[in-house]
Amino acid sequence: MNTLLAAQVVLLVGAVACLLPMPNRWRAALGLASQALATLLVWSAAVPVLWGGAPLEGELAWAHPVGTLKMRLDALGAFFLVWSLPMTLLGSVYAIGYLRRCFDTERHVGVHYALLNMTALSFVLVYTGDHALVFLLGWEIAALAAWLLVIWDYPNQKVRFAGFNYLVSTHIGLIFLVAAFMILYTHSASWELGSFGRWLQANPGTERNLVFLLLLTSFALKSAFFPFHSWLPRAHAAAPAHVSALMSGVIHKAGLYALLRFILLIGRPDEWMGWFLIGFSLLSALVGALYTVAQRDLKRLLGYSSTENVGIAGLGFGVGCLGLAWGNAPLVALGFAGGLMHVLNHAFFKCQLFYAAGAVYQATHTVDVEKLGGLARLMPATAIAFLVGGVAISALPPLNGFTSEFTIYTGLFNSAPIEPWAKVALAATGAGLAFVGAVSALSITRAFGVVFLGTPRDAEIERPQEVSGWMLAPMGLHAAGVVALGVAPVLGLTLVDAAVRLALAGVPGADARALEALGHTLSRIGAISGALAAAALALWWLRSRLSRAAGTPAVSHHVTWGCGYTAPNTRMQTTGSGFSWDFSQRFRGLMVLLRRQKAPEGYFPQDGYLVTDCVDAVERRVFSVIKHGDESASDLSQRLREDDPRLAFAAGLAALVLIAALIVLAGGPLR
Repeated sequence: MNTLLAAQVVLLVGAVACLLPMPNRWRAALGLASQALATLLVWSAAVPVLWGGAPLEGELAWAHPVGTLKMRLDALGAFFLVWSLPMTLLGSVYAIGYLRRCFDTERHVGVHYALLNMTALSFVLVYTGDHALVFLLGWEIAALAAWLLVIWDYPNQKVRFAGFNYLVSTHIGLIFLVAAFMILYTHSASWELGSFGRWLQANPGTERNLVFLLLLTSFALKSAFFPFHSWLPRAHAAAPAHVSALMSGVIHKAGLYALLRFILLIGRPDEWMGWFLIGFSLLSALVGALYTVAQRDLKRLLGYSSTENVGIAGLGFGVGCLGLAWGNAPLVALGFAGGLMHVLNHAFFKCQLFYAAGAVYQATHTVDVEKLGGLARLMPATAIAFLVGGVAISALPPLNGFTSEFTIYTGLFNSAPIEPWAKVALAATGAGLAFVGAVSALSITRAFGVVFLGTPRDAEIERPQEVSGWMLAPMGLHAAGVVALGVAPVLGLTLVDAAVRLALAGVPGADARALEALGHTLSRIGAISGALAAAALALWWLRSRLSRAAGTPAVSHHVTWGCGYTAPNTRMQTTGSGFSWDFSQRFRGLMVLLRRQKAPEGYFPQDGYLVTDCVDAVERRVFSVIKHGDESASDLSQRLREDDPRLAFAAGLAALVLIAALIVLAGGPLR
């Protein structure tokens, strides 16, 4: 544990050093150096625990009423730590290229790197905190650091509003979390998470159910489950690309960690908890996938896909929760292994996709899908990175998204001895997950085809060039991870093995045979995936050699058939809206499609336009309610006169009645 404390000190010192008066390049270098050192320290402590070693524990005496602050690193926390800090480091490397225009200005880039250090520090606190105060401290540091990172471009009013939206949402979640902790402290008389767990295990019933719902709401707001997701697309559209990547791929995984942590603390949850989590997660995956189909903003599209993918991971946790409730070890192993593997896989391919979207913005100064096109010829490395991430997020072999979803499918279509109605419900959930995968493939095909293929749609966009190596290197490393976890999925299972065994410990008589059987299956999948990848590379290499030997170009060029039209232009190609219009119309009840147009007039019209966009139905409804509430309050204030004594007497009488009622209740039911 001393090593982890040293890592925290290094991150704090690095954050302070980034604020010192020096050139921005030195500030960035200090931030990277401190994060690299902290990552090595965390690895030296977490890897032995992840490989089956004993948990690490530490204490720090504190004054009453806090008591002794306890920190504990077990296999679950170690799993999240071993990749969270390295990915934050890669995001900081990417930031050098993305913020390059700021390095030679008066803008204080050191603040940005100090916040990235604080984000890494929050991971250590959350994933090792065994005391409610330590956990909440890390939780709040992550929220505030992410908010300040989101509003980096604060002169922009839209960016400030997106940051405010995120700040309000995350603190609403904090209120629910604190409420749950207060209930647990009242009954356990301790702030230790272990004491919370002992009370939860010994007291099933209404209060435990209430605590579960409070915690689930808080963690859903943190991880952007539907319908608590509305802050996500705005924040991702406003934030720098590396911040969006870290928020989606790393920071908000803390919500999934906390959800799994408290499921394990409950021990044997009620069956309804598993079904509720499955239904809640499936709804999130379905709605998130649908909203990706019609987005004009590439980063908003990726933001909604995060809601989809946390729902997929939640499905795995729900299956594992049912396994704990039924005492079924295979379901526990398949559910939690699939969910944790998808958390890891999503972190790899989602960061990669956001980095590619950031490269597009850096080169073209827009992420509007309808204005882009033909970037694959000018930015080939970025195009390949986006394509690899897109195949992975669509859960297609041979990449890593397929392996984790396959494991979840295996849990849903299991052969465990359970009730027939439960089998039908799980099979229906599997069908819903298959639909989510199909929609995800549609949205990524649309995004890649419109942005990287064809020709540029807007002549005002300057001719882009490939981005710098500082931005390409993180994309390449994430792509390597996506491929490695796809062709060798046993690597992912090895990383989650110890954490899954923690869950299996809650099943009496459980052994490791379920994990061994899963390992054999994933080994065969890896062999097939590796063969597919090798065959694809061999065909590409052979085609290139034959083309060079024949003296013909690898790609032949010819004029596009113009349907008899003799003056084609760049607008005469499929748009993003046109690509998905038919599908979007079938789900008009869930997707709010706005249409703005100006019809051309006269024989020789000079202007005219048609703009379609998909807005968030939940956000639209919330703002509508707020607007009506504001209007009602204004109307009420106009009707009531401030100088009317009757109003003051009525308010005083109501206050006296309320105080008297509380005094009476305090002597009885509230005692």
